Amino acid sequence: MPRAVPAEIAKKLPNAATVFAERGFDRARMDDVARATGVPRATLYYYFASKDEILGFLLQALLDDVAAKVADAVTTPGSAVDRLAAVLRAQLEVLGSRPETAQLLATNLCRAGGLTDVTGAVEAAFHLPVREVLAAGAADGTLRAVDAERAAWAVFGAVVLVGLHEIVHGRHSPQDALPDIETVVLSGLALR
Repeated sequence: MPRAVPAEIAKKLPNAATVFAERGFDRARMDDVARATGVPRATLYYYFASKDEILGFLLQALLDDVAAKVADAVTTPGSAVDRLAAVLRAQLEVLGSRPETAQLLATNLCRAGGLTDVTGAVEAAFHLPVREVLAAGAADGTLRAVDAERAAWAVFGAVVLVGLHEIVHGRHSPQDALPDIETVVLSGLALR
């Protein structure tokens, strides 16, 4: 577990995401991260034992922000369909605000799966709120009754992979895909 990272260093670490995205995580070196962040290599090693810990830190910060924004979306007034649309919008907004880190999430999902804190953060940011809204919608008759776990994974895939597609193709605005994602997800789940 890394030490508590001071705010002034934490603000510089998103530049590491750029290095990882450009070079590939495995090819990036700590010297590259030090140069990109302006944080001396020795200082990086003081707070992080490895690049994996830096990756975990970046993903955790991204997912914490997604979870906070999604928590607000889940409580918005309106039907379960409205809340599900708000959840999708919140997830895409945060991914769009940090395209390099979003790319790391998608391209290093298997590696992130080995980081217990990150796995829990994916659950909190993506799966739990979707399952909550799906259960509410099934209970009030506005959404189909589906296997909430599978549906949450399907929504996660739609949001993260379509968002990544937008980022990788230079659009850097996953929110542009929101209408299409909403159409596919909501038309499949909403009862008319």
